[in-house]
Parts: sequence; structure tokens; C-alpha cells
Amino acid sequence: MTPAVARNAVVQAWGTPTATVGSVNEPREQEEHGHRFNEKWTYRLAATAPDQPVARVIYWLRYDFVAAYLITGDGVATPEDVTGALRHRRDRRFRPAGMRSAH
Repeated sequence: MTPAVARNAVVQAWGTPTATVGSVNEPREQEEHGHRFNEKWTYRLAATAPDQPVARVIYWLRYDFVAAYLITGDGVATPEDVTGALRHRRDRRFRPAGMRSAH
């Protein structure tokens, strides 16, 4: 079973999105890259070479993770393994900086 991707884990890993479309309570669904979603988070990335991604896009359907893609400057979208990227995070729950444990 693949572990769930938590919204707070994504924010811990990459911060708040540069742009969002929709919201967790948005009743209208949209579709991109073959995935239905009601919320889309976009992160701008600092690409240093033409073939590197310029954006990370994460799709949610209510609170559930749907998919993630890395987007190049020419618009090519490549699926991203967010579960793998978050695998080594010790705690997926948000804790304010003063509340983090030392171990």
C-alpha cells in the first residue's frame, strides 16, 4: 500500500505554493494531465538549465493527493514521485518551529 501524501508534508518540504487554483472546498472539479482535481498548487522552481523543470504542480481532490508533475519551460509535464520525495521525512504533521522535537 502506498502511503498517503499529506498536505502538511508537502508544505513542510516545499513551503507554501507560489500560486493556487481552487481550494479544498471548491465544488467544481477540473481536469489536467488526465487527473480530476478541485485544487492545484504551483511552485516556481529555479531552473539553471533549459532542460530542468521551471514548476512543480500538485493536484488535490478535497484533502486527497491526486498527482504531481514537474513542468519544463516548454510545457512538457513529467510525473513526479512525491511519495518518494517525502519518504525520508520523519514527521508528516505540521509543528511550529518552537514545537519540533530534538530527536
